[in-house]
Amino acid sequence: MRYLLTSALLSVGLASSLAAAPIAAGPVTATSVNALTTADHSAQLWLAKDNGKGHGKDAKAEKPAKGNKGNKAKGHGKDKQARGKDKTREIAKGKPDKPGKAHKQQARNDKPDKALKAGKGKLRGPDWDKRAEEVLRVKAPADRDMLTLLGGVALTLAGPQLVVADTPIEQLITYRNCPPGLAKKTPACVPPGLAKQGVTQEQWLSYDDAEYDRLWLRQRDDYLRRGLTPSENLLLQSAQIARLFGLAPAPNGQRYALIDGMPVLLDQEDYTGLLLINELAQVADIGNGLNVAPTAALTQYELSRLYRLPAPGPDVNYAVLNGQVIRLSDSQYETLQLIRIARAVL
Repeated sequence: MRYLLTSALLSVGLASSLAAAPIAAGPVTATSVNALTTADHSAQLWLAKDNGKGHGKDAKAEKPAKGNKGNKAKGHGKDKQARGKDKTREIAKGKPDKPGKAHKQQARNDKPDKALKAGKGKLRGPDWDKRAEEVLRVKAPADRDMLTLLGGVALTLAGPQLVVADTPIEQLITYRNCPPGLAKKTPACVPPGLAKQGVTQEQWLSYDDAEYDRLWLRQRDDYLRRGLTPSENLLLQSAQIARLFGLAPAPNGQRYALIDGMPVLLDQEDYTGLLLINELAQVADIGNGLNVAPTAALTQYELSRLYRLPAPGPDVNYAVLNGQVIRLSDSQYETLQLIRIARAVL
């Protein structure tokens, strides 16, 4: 089992990430995710404006901590091997192998959505870096802020004894295998693709770390076999995420990413798989004046309401990846959440 980040780590991260100057726009604040339920238009801006105030007692610290000594993430970055081997496809006699209906359907699902702005924000430059710094200053509500939750509760795996229907969403997101975007699905917590295959909620919650890791590696390798070369187009960089959460620099050959408020540590193949998913997804156009709270863990409904996006329909999912809202198909979203579960920095 991975180790829980200590409060000391968060203190370092808070001191360093809040040293930046506040956004010039007037402050609009909220202390609870309940702000999402109001009809007032301004209430939707609680993630978009920075009040310049910090989280907790360490907010007054102005200088970033040096060295991050003793903050090395334990047990992360070690390559894990998938259990079992993929089944080989049969080739008809004398005929080249042709993709079946399932593969054709998957290819259609993985096509970018033309309704969203293709390639929006996928070039680096001064404006890109400025936007990244602005996003790093956006605050999440305390009861949905993974930066706060990581230091205050024991994030762990939910067991089959959990009655999801009777569990408040704020508690559900403290379980690593029940991401906020899946907490209100049916069955709750189960990635949509696996749910379609008949995986029940009880089965999903009974898996251990090794099983979640195996599921992620299987999907990752499927993406890698496509032979595509993704572009480097994620908004927040590894060093910025480390600074935000007070983490030691990522070890050689590894880097951090941030999925729905959860920091993850990835090796090169993991990261390439993540970039391929991002390449297939579309960056949602959330409009001027709104910035994403990178550490917030929000449900599908909350993401669409907050950022004024169409309500997610069949095979449509929203997620926040490295400070940008993206829209994904079920299969892409499932893979993204498997990374979050299997590679969480705890």
